Amino acid sequence: MSRIKLIYRNESRLQYRNPFLAIPFVLLLICWGYIIFSYETQSVHYEEIAAVFYNNFQWMTMVNLLLVGLYAVYMAGKDRESEFECLVVTYKVNNTEWILGKWLVAQTYGLCFTVMTLLVQGIWFLNGRMEMEEWLNHLFYVFVQIEGAFFIIISLGFLLGVWMKNMLSYIGMTALLGVVFMLQANSYGFAFVNPRLNLLTPYDSMYIATPYESIWGINGVFEEAMLHQAAVLLLGAIVIFAAILLFHPHRRLRREKRSLLTLVIALMVPVVILGGIRYTQYNSALEQFIDMGEQYALTEEAYAKNRVAGADRPNYAFSMDRTQLDVQLSSDNRIKVESKLSVTYNGDAPVNDISLTLQRQLKVTDCSSDAKITCSRENDFIRIHVQDGMKPKERLDLTLNYEGDMKQYRADGLLQHAFIESDRIYLPKESGWYPLIGERYLARSVSGRVDERYVNFEVENGGLVEDHPTEFAVTIKGEEDDLPMALTIPREPDGSYRGISQYGLSLIGGNLAEVTVDQTRIVGHPEILDGARTTVEIYQSYWSYLEEWLEVPVAPDVIYMLDDDHSDLTQATPSHEFTAWSFYDIKYVDPSVMVYALANDLIHDNASFGEDVQVLQRAITWELMKHARLETGYKYFGEWYASLGWSSEMPAEVGKRIDRLNRYDEIGDEEFRKVVKYVFTQYEGLEDKAKFNLEAELERYEGEISQ
Repeated sequence: MSRIKLIYRNESRLQYRNPFLAIPFVLLLICWGYIIFSYETQSVHYEEIAAVFYNNFQWMTMVNLLLVGLYAVYMAGKDRESEFECLVVTYKVNNTEWILGKWLVAQTYGLCFTVMTLLVQGIWFLNGRMEMEEWLNHLFYVFVQIEGAFFIIISLGFLLGVWMKNMLSYIGMTALLGVVFMLQANSYGFAFVNPRLNLLTPYDSMYIATPYESIWGINGVFEEAMLHQAAVLLLGAIVIFAAILLFHPHRRLRREKRSLLTLVIALMVPVVILGGIRYTQYNSALEQFIDMGEQYALTEEAYAKNRVAGADRPNYAFSMDRTQLDVQLSSDNRIKVESKLSVTYNGDAPVNDISLTLQRQLKVTDCSSDAKITCSRENDFIRIHVQDGMKPKERLDLTLNYEGDMKQYRADGLLQHAFIESDRIYLPKESGWYPLIGERYLARSVSGRVDERYVNFEVENGGLVEDHPTEFAVTIKGEEDDLPMALTIPREPDGSYRGISQYGLSLIGGNLAEVTVDQTRIVGHPEILDGARTTVEIYQSYWSYLEEWLEVPVAPDVIYMLDDDHSDLTQATPSHEFTAWSFYDIKYVDPSVMVYALANDLIHDNASFGEDVQVLQRAITWELMKHARLETGYKYFGEWYASLGWSSEMPAEVGKRIDRLNRYDEIGDEEFRKVVKYVFTQYEGLEDKAKFNLEAELERYEGEISQ
C-alpha cells in the first residue's frame, strides 16, 4: 500500500504541472454558465431547473467521458516510450502497485469533473422549489451516474492502454464511446436495435432522456439507476484487475496472480446477480410493451378507421349517465374499485346486450344489478346480457367491482404509462382504470407494414371520445392520502371529487400545485406554474374571441402540465373540458403558431373528413390571423389559401368553393365572419363530420340571408 501511495503522489505531482489538463474544466464551466444564464434570463419559464439540467447533463457527460477515457489511455502508456516503465517494474514495485497508483491518479482526475458538476447542480438547484431530501436525491443520483461511468471508462482506458501498445488504444477508446453514444441514442423509445443492449452503457441511459419526468421527478428511475451503477462499479474493478494481469505478465508474482484471480471471481458473482436483476426488470417491462402492441394490433386500414376523430368512429347507442367510484390505491401499483354505474339506452329498438371497456389487467370481482343480468369478459370488453331486454330511454343500474395491477408501459418499455406508487400516481383515461361505455381500443398499433423499429410497431392512443357527458362522483382512499392529487373534475371540500365531464377521468399525483386563471384550472410542477399562467392569459384573449364569434365553448376547464411523452397521449382526444400541455405549448406562445393550434383544437386534422373540412379549418385560421393582425402579404382568404401550395393538388370543385367563400372576405370582414360562423355551426351539428358539404352549406346560408 505504501508503494501505491508513493506512486500516486509522484504521478499526481507530474500531472499538476501540466496546464493543459485544466482546459476541460474551463470549458465545462463555460458550458454550464451558458446553460444557467440562458435559463435564468427567460421571460417565461417553460421547464423546471432539473429538466434543463438533465437535458444538458447527458450530452456533457458524453464529452467528459471522451476526455477522461483518452486521459486514462495516456496514463496507462505514458512511461512506455521513455522506457521509464521497464525501469520501474523491474526494480522494487510489482504490476499491481504500478498500475493502481496511476489508475488512482486518473480516477482523481475524473472525480474532479464529478465534483465540479455536483457543485454546479447543487448551487443551481437551491434556486428551485425543491425540498432538502429531494435536493440530496438529485445530487446522489448524478454522483452515482457520472462517477460510475468514469470508474469503468478509466478502467477500460487502462485495459486498452496495456493491451494495445500503440495509437490503436486511443482509436479503440474513441470507437468504444461511439458505441456508447449509439446506445444512448437508441434509448429514446424508438429503438432500431434490440433495446436490451442499452443496458450495456456505463451509466443508466435507459431513462436518461427524461430522468426528470415533470411532476414525478427522478423517483421513477432512481432505484433502477442505482442497481445499474452498482453493477458498473463492480465491473470496473474487474476490468482494472484484468489490465493488471495483462501488464508485463513475466514480472507477475504468483501470489499477485492468485490474489487478483480470486478477486475477479469474487466480484463476478455480485455483478451477475445485480446485472441479472436489472435485466429482468427491464425485460419484463419490454415484454409487457410488446405484448400490448400485439394485443392491440390492427391492420393499416383498420388503424386508419379507428382514429380518434375518424369518420368511421362508432357512436354508441348507450350513454354512461352517472359513475360513482370508490377507489382504493396501494403503492405497489394495485387498485381496488367499487363502482356504481347508471347506463341509459338511446337506441330505437329494444336490445338485450350492453358492452363496457375495462383494462384486461383488472379482475372483475362483482358484476350485478337489480335487473336480471349475466356478465361475461373477453380481453378489455365486459359484455352484459339483460334477460328482460332494454327499451329506448330505459336505464340500467350496475354494480361493478374490480381490482388488479395497473402498471403499464409505452415506448419500448421505457415510459411508464400507468403507475401507483407512494410518491407518484398516473392513471390516464387511456389506461382503462374505470369502466367506459362501449367497446374501445385502449391503444392501437399497426401491423402489416414495414417498420424499422426493433418491435416492428408503434403504439398510439386509442379512440376514446365520448358521445355524452357523465356525472362523476369519486372518492379515493389509500396509502397515498398525503400525496397531492388532481382529477379532471374538481375536488370538493370533503376531499371527494365531483363534476360532469364529457372527456372522462384522468388521475395524477406527485409534486404538483394548482392555480386558476378565470375558470381554467392549471395543474403542474410548482416551478412552471407562473409561466403556464402567463401563457393561459395570452390564450384567454383568443379563447374569448372564438367563444364570442362562434358561440361554442373553447377554454378548457383544466390543463395538466405534463412532459411531452405523456401530453402526446391526450392530444388525439379532442375535448374542450380537459387538455394536457407539454413545455412546447408554453414555450411557443407566438400568434403565428397559436392561430394554427387554436383552429386545430376546433377542427382536428383528419384526411378522411375531406377537403371541405380542411377549407373550413383554414377559414377559421385566416380569421384568427386577421384578429391577431398578422402580416401575411395577402389581402383576401383565397389568395392566402392559394399561397399554401396545395392548390395544384386540389380538385377543381374545391377551388370553386374556396372562391365562393373568398367573395365574402372581399365584401368585408363582418360578412366573412358571419358565413364562417354559419358553416362551422352546421359542421358542429353533424354526427358524421365526413358528411360535411361546404357548397351545400353556403347555398343554404345564401338562401337564408336572401329571405
